[in-house]
Amino acid sequence: MTAVLDFGTRTLIGSAARIADGIVASAVFSGERCGFVGAWPEEGQGGAIVMTYRGLGPDLYGGTAGIGLFLAEMAAETGDAGQRAVALGALRHAASRVHAIPSSTGGGLYAGRVGVAVALARGGALLGADDLIRAAGGAADPGPPDGAGEFDLISGSAGAIVGCLILRRLLDRDDLVDVAAAHAEALIANARVSGDGLAWLSAQFPSSRGLAGLSHGAAGVALALLELSAVREDPRYRATAARAFEYERSIYDDAARNWPDLRQLPGHSVSAEPSFATFWCHGAPGIALSRIRALELGYEGETRAEAAAALATTAAWVHAGLLSGGANYSLCHGLAGNVEVILEGRDIAGPEADELVRMVVETGTESFDAPGREWPCGVHGGTTPALFVGTAGIGRFLLRLARPDLPSLILPRPDAF
Repeated sequence: MTAVLDFGTRTLIGSAARIADGIVASAVFSGERCGFVGAWPEEGQGGAIVMTYRGLGPDLYGGTAGIGLFLAEMAAETGDAGQRAVALGALRHAASRVHAIPSSTGGGLYAGRVGVAVALARGGALLGADDLIRAAGGAADPGPPDGAGEFDLISGSAGAIVGCLILRRLLDRDDLVDVAAAHAEALIANARVSGDGLAWLSAQFPSSRGLAGLSHGAAGVALALLELSAVREDPRYRATAARAFEYERSIYDDAARNWPDLRQLPGHSVSAEPSFATFWCHGAPGIALSRIRALELGYEGETRAEAAAALATTAAWVHAGLLSGGANYSLCHGLAGNVEVILEGRDIAGPEADELVRMVVETGTESFDAPGREWPCGVHGGTTPALFVGTAGIGRFLLRLARPDLPSLILPRPDAF
C-alpha cells in the first residue's frame, strides 16, 4: 500500500494516537498484565441479536494480542510511555492465555495460537521485550491438523500456513515450513470436489456447499497455498489453489456482482434466495484481496478480471455506506477495512481509490475524532477496543495511511514481516 498524499502524516498519526490513548485509558491492570472489556453480540431469544459486554480473550482478531500489537506499533511511532506500558500489558495477557485457546481453533491465524504468536513476536521486537519473543517461540507451532477442526484462515489450517510463514521470518524458524506443509496436506486431502472446482466444508458454519470468501472460504485456502508455493515448490499447491478459485468462479452472481454468503447459521431458516455480504470476512472485498495477492505471486488465470469486479463492488458499498451515514469503521465489516481493500488494489481500482480514502477519512475524523465522540465499531452499536471489530483496527488503519510500510493484517503477506 503506497502513501496517501492528500492527508498530512502528522494529522493521521495524531488521530491514530488519540484512538490509542482512549484504549490506554480503558485498560484494566493486574500486575504486569492488562485486559479490556468490550461489546460482543450474542444471539438471544428468537434469534434476536443482543449486546453483551465481556472481558476480551487473547486472540488477534478480537482480543489482547491484536490490541497489544496496535499499541506496540503506535508506541514505536510516538514514543509514548502510556501506550508502551499498555502494549506490554496486553501482549503479556495474551501470552499468559494463549494455551487456553481451544484446539478446534488453535491453528488459525486470527482466532488461534499462531496469530497470538505473530503479535508477540512483532510486538516484542518493537518494544524490545525479550519475554514476549520467547513466548512467541513457545506458541509458534500450531500443532498438527485437527481432523475435527477447521480448514479456514480464521480458525484452521489455512491460517496455520500463513501464520507459520510469517513466524518463519519473525523468529528465523525454517522448521515452521514443515508445519505449514503438514496443514497443506490436510487441506488437499479434505477438499471436496464441486464441478471443476474444490471447496471445503466448515464445522462452524454447516452448509451443504463450501463457503466462498477470505476468512472462512475457498479464497483463504487458495491464498494460503499460494503463499506456501512461494516457499516450497510443490505443483499441487498451485493446482489446488486454482481449483479453489474455480469453485468460487462457478458461484459468482453476475447480477449482484458478488459471491454468495452460503453460511447456514444455527437457529435460522435456510432461504431459497442467496444472500450477499460485502466485507473482508465474506464477499467481494476478501475475494479481491486473494486475487490481488495471487497476481503478486505470479498467478494469472482470470484473477485480474475477478479482482477488478470485486473491487468495483467494494467501492460501491463504501459509497453507499458513506451516504447512509450508518456504516461502522471496523476492519472486518466496515468502512476502514473495505477502503483498505481498495487501497491494496489501487493499481487495478484506479484513481477512485484515493478519492474514496479521502472521503472515508474526512467523514470519520470530522464526525468522531473529537472529545466525547466514539468511532463506530462493528459490534451492533456497542464499542470495543478489539483489532478487527473495534477501535484498535480503526487506529491502525489511520496509522497505515501515514506509514504504509506497516504490514497489512487484512492481507498478511509473510514477506512483509
